[in-house]
Amino acid sequence: MRAASATLAPVRLARLDDAGGVADILADAFADDPVMNWMFGSRRPFRTIFFELARGLYLKSGFGHIVEGCGATLWLPAGEKATLPFANELRILGAALPAGGAGAVMRAKKTGEIMKASHPSAPHYYLFAVGVRKNMKGKGVGGKLIRGGLERAAQSEALSYLENSNPMNTPLYERLGFRAIAPLRLPQDAPPLLGMLHKGGAAS
Repeated sequence: MRAASATLAPVRLARLDDAGGVADILADAFADDPVMNWMFGSRRPFRTIFFELARGLYLKSGFGHIVEGCGATLWLPAGEKATLPFANELRILGAALPAGGAGAVMRAKKTGEIMKASHPSAPHYYLFAVGVRKNMKGKGVGGKLIRGGLERAAQSEALSYLENSNPMNTPLYERLGFRAIAPLRLPQDAPPLLGMLHKGGAAS
C-alpha cells in the first residue's frame, strides 16, 4: 500500500479543460453519498452534474485542485457569486429529469436554496465538493487536496465553509480544523447535511 501511494500524481490546480476528469472523479466519489442520492434518486446524473458545475462555474469563476485519476476539489473564493449559466443548468436538468423525475428537480432546487441561505454572512471560501475515488481512499489524498484551498483562504484572511453530506467524512474535516456549526434544515425525509466552518490559519 505504501509503494502504491508513492506513485500518486502530485496535487495541482485544475484547469478548465480538466472539467471532465474532475467530474469523473467526483461522480465516483459521490456514488453512495446520502444527500446526493436522496436529491436525485439515482447516481446516473452525477457525472453530468459535476461536469456542468465544474466547467460552468467552479473552474471558471473559482478554482479546484486535482490529483490525476484519484481526487479533486471545487472551490469558490470569497466574493464570487455562485451563478451557473442557463445553458449549463439546462444540461443538468436534462440529466436529472430522466433519472429522478420532477421530484428530483424540486428536491435539488429546494436544497440549493437552503444551502445558499445557510452560508456564513462573513466573507468565506466555499468548498463545494471534495472527492476521492473509492479505490484510492485511505491514502491521504483528500487531506492534501483540501489543504490547497485552505492555504489560499488563509492568504486572504478568509473563513472556509463546507456542507458535509456524509458523516464518514467528519473526522477528516475536523482534523483539518473545520468545526460543525449547524445542521441545515432540509425536508424531514432528507439525510443530515451539516454546515462546517474553518476559521482560518494554517491547516493541521
